[in-house]
Amino acid sequence: MMSSKLRIIKDILWFFAFLALIAGIFRLWYGLGPTTALSDEMPWGLWKVMNMIAGVAISTSGFTIGFLVYVLKMERFRPLVKPAILIAFLGYGSSCLALLFDIGLPHRFWHPLVMWNEHSFLFEVFWCVMLYFTVTTIELSPTILKRFGAEKLSHWLHRIAFGVVVVGITLSSLHHSSLGSLFLVTPLRLHALWYSAWLPLFFIISAMAAGLMFIIFVRIAYARLYDPDPIYGLRMDSGIKSNGSEFFATPQMKNLALLGAIASSILGIYLILKFVDLARAGELMLLFNGSWESWLFMFELFVAALLPIILTVIPRVRRSPAGLGTAAFLASFGLVLNRMNVGIFGYFHDTAQPYFPSLAEWGLSLGVIAAAALVFMFISEQFPIFDESWRRRMEKSDVFTYAFDKLSHVWNTVLMSGLQRVTLIAVLAIPLAWLLFYPPFKADDTTDGRIKPAIGLDQTRTVLLIDGNRDGVKTEFPHVDHQNRLGKEQSCQKCHHIAMPRDNATPCYRCHSNMLDSAEIFDHFGHMQLVAEKEKLDGLHPKNHSCSNCHNPALPNTASDAKACTECHKEDMKLGNEPYARLQLASASPYRSAMHENCIECHKKEEIKQNKPNLAHCSTCHKSLEPVNLKIAKSADTIKALPEPLTLAR
Repeated sequence: MMSSKLRIIKDILWFFAFLALIAGIFRLWYGLGPTTALSDEMPWGLWKVMNMIAGVAISTSGFTIGFLVYVLKMERFRPLVKPAILIAFLGYGSSCLALLFDIGLPHRFWHPLVMWNEHSFLFEVFWCVMLYFTVTTIELSPTILKRFGAEKLSHWLHRIAFGVVVVGITLSSLHHSSLGSLFLVTPLRLHALWYSAWLPLFFIISAMAAGLMFIIFVRIAYARLYDPDPIYGLRMDSGIKSNGSEFFATPQMKNLALLGAIASSILGIYLILKFVDLARAGELMLLFNGSWESWLFMFELFVAALLPIILTVIPRVRRSPAGLGTAAFLASFGLVLNRMNVGIFGYFHDTAQPYFPSLAEWGLSLGVIAAAALVFMFISEQFPIFDESWRRRMEKSDVFTYAFDKLSHVWNTVLMSGLQRVTLIAVLAIPLAWLLFYPPFKADDTTDGRIKPAIGLDQTRTVLLIDGNRDGVKTEFPHVDHQNRLGKEQSCQKCHHIAMPRDNATPCYRCHSNMLDSAEIFDHFGHMQLVAEKEKLDGLHPKNHSCSNCHNPALPNTASDAKACTECHKEDMKLGNEPYARLQLASASPYRSAMHENCIECHKKEEIKQNKPNLAHCSTCHKSLEPVNLKIAKSADTIKALPEPLTLAR
C-alpha cells in the first residue's frame, strides 16, 4: 500500500500535470500570442530557458555517471547508472516536449531533419539533443525489455552499451557547450555579469557538477519515500531508534558522499573560473555597484557553488543524507537559476518592459516537470531501477497496513484507489485550468485592449465612427468639418502631433494601439537591421554593432539613454507643434488617455470662449453616455454645467 506522504506528492503532481494538459491545448489552438507573455524583445521564455536549457543541464547525470563507470572504471557508482539513465531519458524527453510548445509552428518540428543549416548553433543543438535522447532510450531499453522476457534483445543491447555510452558522452558534451554558444550573439544585450566568451565552457562545467548533484538528490529523495535501508541504514518507519552513526555507514551513502566531493571539486573549478573571467574582462567592480543584477549574480554563485562546497567539505554534513541532500538540492537549484539569469533576467536591463510568464506558461512548465516526475515514479516502482530486491524486503515487513475509515468506507475506497483518485483530481484541476488559462477570457474584442481603426460612415470618410475596442462607447466624429472649422489642413498638427517616417497622415491607432496600456511603437530589431545596412557594418553579427549609433557605449542601452529620434528623422517625420523635449517615441500612451487629453483639454478652453458649459462633458462626443442628472436638468429647462467631466472608468 502506498504511504500517505507519497500519495500526497503524487496527487500534487497529477494536479499540475492536468493543468499542463489544458495549457498545452490552449497554446496549440490559440497560438503563442494569446497564451504567453513573450515579445520580440524577449522571444525566449520559461519553456525554452527553464524546461529546455536548464532541464537538459540537470539531466547530465546520464553522461557524467556513464563517464565515471564505463570510462574511468569507478565500479562503486554502478548502482547509479540506471537511475542516471532514467533521469537523462525523462529530462531530455520533457525538455523536447516543452520545446515543441515553444516553437511557433510545432507541426514543423521535423524540418531540421531534412532542411539543414550547418552554420546554426540551434541546428547542432537539435541534432545532439535528438540523438542523445535516442541514446538514452537505447540505454534504458534493456531494463524495460528484461521485464517482458526479451532476453536476447536485452543481452545484445548490453553488449553495445560501452559504444552507446561513448557516443552519448560526446553528444552531451557538444550540445551543452553549444547551448552556451547561443548567447554569444548578444554581447550588447546580455548583462556583462553573465556575458562571457567563456559561456560554452561555463555551461558544460556547471552542467557536469549539477548533474552529479541532482542524481545525489534524487537518490536520497527516493530512499526517503520508498526504500530507506540502502541510504539511512535502518527503516525509518520501523520505530527503531539509533545513535546516528548506523544511518551513515551504508556503502551507498559512502558512495554518494564521494560523488558529492567530486561534484564539489568541479563546482570549485567553476567558481574560480567565474571570478577569473570577471577579472579578465574588467567587470569585477560590477559586483559592488549595488544594482539588483549584482545581488542576483552573487546570490546565484552562493547557492549554486559556494554553499554546496562548504556543506560537502564538512565531513559530518557530507556523510549525512539530510546534509548532502541539501547541498545537492542547492546546487541543482543554482544551476536552474544560472540558466534563468543568462536566458531571461540578464536581458531585463535592455528591455522596455520586463518579461513575466503568463499563467499558461507557468502551468505548462510546471506540469511538464510534474508529468516527468510521475513517469519517473512509475518506472521506478515497476522496474528494477534503484535496487533489485527492495520489493522483496517490503513484502517481508509489516510497515504498510491497509486501513479504512469506519465512518465512510465508500469515500475512503475512492481515495485509496489510484485511478479514482486521479479522476477526482482531473475533475478539480481541468475546470480550474480552463478558468485560469482560457485566452478568450482575457483577450476578446472588448477586453484585449487592441485598437481597431475608425470606420468611415460615408465613402469619402468625412465622418468617422471611432470605437477603438468595439465596446459600444463610440463617437461619430465629423473629421472634415472639424478640420475646416479649426483652419483646414493647417490645423491637422493641433491633433496629430507627429507622423511615422515617410508617412504624412499616420492615424492615431497606429501608435496608441492599446486602450488601457502604453504600447511599444519602436521596432528595435528592425531599426538595428536598417542601421546595419545603411552604415554597411561588417562582422559576424553586424546588427549588434549598430547600437552605438543611438546609444552611448558607456551607459546601459535603455530608451532613456538613447539619442532622440528627431535628430535623424527631422525631415521624414512630420512634426506638430509639440516641443521636441516632450516627444517620447519609445512608447505611446494608452489610446483612451491620448484621445481624452487631446479632446477634453481643447474643449475646456473652447467652452469658456464660446460659452458652452457642457462642451468638455463626456456626452458631447459619446452621446450614449449622457448622464441621468443631465437628462433631468434638460427636461426641467435648467441645464447647468457639471463641475468636472465624468471619467469613463471601466
